Amino acid sequence: MSGYSVTAMIQLGSRETARKLLFVAFVIGAFALGTSENVVAGILPDIAHGLGVTEGSAGLLVTAYAGTVTVAGPVVTLFLDGVGAKKLVTLSIALYLAGSVLAVVSTSFTVVVVARVLTGLVHTTIMVVFMTTAMRLAEPGKEASAAATITLGLSVATVLGVPIGVFVGQHLAWQAAFALVAVLAAVSLAVVLVAFPADPDAPSPDPAGGKLASLRGLGRPQVVLGAVTTALTGMAALTVVTYVAPFLTQGAGVDGSLLVWIMLAYGIGCILGNTLGGRLANGKVVQAMAATVTGTLLVLALLALVSGNTLGSVVLTVLVGLAYFATFPALNTWVATNSQGLSPNLALALNSSAFNIGIAAAGWLGSAYLNSGRAVEHLPLLALPPAALASALAWYLVRTYGPRAEARRAAAVEAGAPAGT
Repeated sequence: MSGYSVTAMIQLGSRETARKLLFVAFVIGAFALGTSENVVAGILPDIAHGLGVTEGSAGLLVTAYAGTVTVAGPVVTLFLDGVGAKKLVTLSIALYLAGSVLAVVSTSFTVVVVARVLTGLVHTTIMVVFMTTAMRLAEPGKEASAAATITLGLSVATVLGVPIGVFVGQHLAWQAAFALVAVLAAVSLAVVLVAFPADPDAPSPDPAGGKLASLRGLGRPQVVLGAVTTALTGMAALTVVTYVAPFLTQGAGVDGSLLVWIMLAYGIGCILGNTLGGRLANGKVVQAMAATVTGTLLVLALLALVSGNTLGSVVLTVLVGLAYFATFPALNTWVATNSQGLSPNLALALNSSAFNIGIAAAGWLGSAYLNSGRAVEHLPLLALPPAALASALAWYLVRTYGPRAEARRAAAVEAGAPAGT
């Protein structure tokens, strides 16, 4: 074997090692973000007591983070769209780390709110750079599994990160939960600094205005309908999941002490669904999107049918997590791949905001329903209209942009006929 061949093999092995390390850093980073996003709800009384505010006021920490992610995410991503990927994600994680440390050392409620806004500002940017980089570095045909690797971090945060954060926050101090997030962010940052490729996606200067082109790209029907499907699917699933405690205890007669174990099973279902969804979507993104969104609709319909039955409600609640999280890889990959040539980062930021809009709509819809005094066991019925509309949109995308539609258009072009005939 020649010296050149040995050197090439060593270089190839080094690149593969760096890629694997980078994926680990992405998962740890996503785990940190998922933990930070959701842990506040579990330590709300501790934060309120520690900062000398009411629990209602402390709840604004959740609003500050979620609202910033939803509104500012696409704006920040657009503004920084010309920055090289490594520089962008490094600065973003560093700011997230600084915001988390600020929350740890602060004794002022106002400063903690500022810390939550700072971290919320870069949440979306970090996630979309993680995802687009993972898909770019993936083996051909396995882009969806790469996207699923990133959302795996969020899934594991639901199962492990939030409970661990709540435990340390309650037994040490509420600041310990944010200290945990800071440590995780620091680990992710350290690996990114070492293993992230040197700005391979840095765009060439565009005097005509690349940002305007990116904004116009968001008007592509594939991107718009993908984001709407994301919002509707999230709205459907979260209408039940947001109010899962009263739905199971009051509506299905589940013992409240079992909720923690049911939610653990739900979280495991989310992880399995995320992994399964990634595998289904490899090479068949739009078909997998339609299948998983429709699967979510079917599970919610079955849940509506058996509501009031204890065992059936528990089993199907877990399956909601599996079916819903199975939609993530296909939805994210669809939006990203259909914005190629413009800005996948911006398109994924839009998709993230759509997801958060769906969550907000679910919370409002469920609250209005329960406050009206209606039976909590019928809550899944509210989820069916958005789920059905999401399924219809997904199948429309299959029919309009799936392989058969592309084949018809290619045949029409070859025959010299208009592409739409």
